[in-house]
Amino acid sequence: MKSILTLLLMGIAAQAASVPSMGLEELVDRSEAIVHGRVVRSWSAWDDAHKYIWTHHLIAVIDRVRGAGAGMVVASEPGGELGGVGMRVSGAVEYGVGEEAILFLYRTPVGYLRATGHGQGKYTVTPEMRVRANLKGLDLLKVNAARGADLSSLDGLTVADFKARVRETMRGRR
Repeated sequence: MKSILTLLLMGIAAQAASVPSMGLEELVDRSEAIVHGRVVRSWSAWDDAHKYIWTHHLIAVIDRVRGAGAGMVVASEPGGELGGVGMRVSGAVEYGVGEEAILFLYRTPVGYLRATGHGQGKYTVTPEMRVRANLKGLDLLKVNAARGADLSSLDGLTVADFKARVRETMRGRR
């Protein structure tokens, strides 16, 4: 039974997640926390209702841009593997231990912080200190005009320039 469930969920995950595209203003507005950090540990666990598996990632904060106290923050994404049961969710953001990223996080109804706009809320920091968007598995829909700078225009900026743009956008939103 477990292998059938895993195969079914993996088949669903093979499809791209269709999500509305966001602009920088919208990404900032919808994010409770914005942090630059490094993934130090990941683990999977059932939610409180024992209905869904979530994978949690402990992030050591390098720079707190908004919200979330200094030190550590946990970013969570639906899906994972636990006790021989696997659950995959299309569009769920992937993290790797040791990875450095800038994260835009919103609070889910179950209380977890998750990447805003799916992969649109995670920018991997390269060894050259540039940001790279994480849009793998996403089909961005241009439903309405996105508010703010097109996120694709931010891909490849230096970390310093990227954070300056985010902070400038935050100042303009007050």
